[in-house]
Amino acid sequence: MRANFKVMIVLALVCGGGAVWAGGRWLDAASAARLREIEAERPAVSFATLVVATEPLRFGAMLDRGAVKEIPWPAGDLPPGAFSTTDQLFKDGDRAVLFPLEPGEPLLAAKLTGPGERAALSRLISDGNRAVTLRVNDVAGVGGLVLPGDRVDVVLTTAEVAEVILQDVRILSIDQMADEKAAEPVLAHTVTVEASPEAAQKLVLAQSVGSLSLVLRRAGEVRAAAFRPIGIADLTTARQTASAEAVPAAAAAAPAADATVWVRRATELTQYSVPTRNGGPSRRVPEPSMPPQFSASGPFAAAAPLTSAPAPGEPQ
Repeated sequence: MRANFKVMIVLALVCGGGAVWAGGRWLDAASAARLREIEAERPAVSFATLVVATEPLRFGAMLDRGAVKEIPWPAGDLPPGAFSTTDQLFKDGDRAVLFPLEPGEPLLAAKLTGPGERAALSRLISDGNRAVTLRVNDVAGVGGLVLPGDRVDVVLTTAEVAEVILQDVRILSIDQMADEKAAEPVLAHTVTVEASPEAAQKLVLAQSVGSLSLVLRRAGEVRAAAFRPIGIADLTTARQTASAEAVPAAAAAAPAADATVWVRRATELTQYSVPTRNGGPSRRVPEPSMPPQFSASGPFAAAAPLTSAPAPGEPQ
């Protein structure tokens, strides 16, 4: 019995190991067959080359073969205006950079000058627009924090009013700097902006009318806001409102004054001290039917007899 038990254990181990080995072989064969099917169904892709930058390139930088390289790229997915080889890039002459490029970024014709051309600001102006230069200082230029590529609103300030005359204006250059990737802001004396022909005329005229200031917009904001001109009266509104509120309070705090009222009863004349309210006591209006020497004051005039005359030295 003991020998039979050992034989059964050995047979079980052999059968289990054979099953595991056979199953693994079958799975490997099935996986390989599936991979061959996937490879067969995958469309064939042909690769070409694409010229990219190997180092950071800024506005005005002249290209050379050491600053670019060719990388594999699907032949059917080349970006419009891209260069497939360095020979194609330099075949007609040297080129300069118009827009900042980072390492690994494709070189496109729209970001470079033509063969043999220099990097001029005129290449950055959009079709139909113009470039106009504005005089600014460290305050009007947003403390030197405006950089090429930022967008601003232009405010015209005269002796009595400040008004936003243009919105969402793109900065082309600060003084002689047109690099949009500049890391350090500078205190500018002039700012060149891009505007339509009509807006450019408006800016030129505005410089002779008053002073221009730049208001920096949030990056990515394109919505036009509604502004109204701000005058000197708007600056004093708060002060006038505070003064107007202080007047009633002062009047309420002021002590009430007393008025003297004389009342005649028959032949007796009595003096009363009455606090004034709502502008003071009523004014004295003599009745036309009464002689002047019997004119009375206040609502008690009817109580005075018409036949009696005032004593000497008494108030009338």
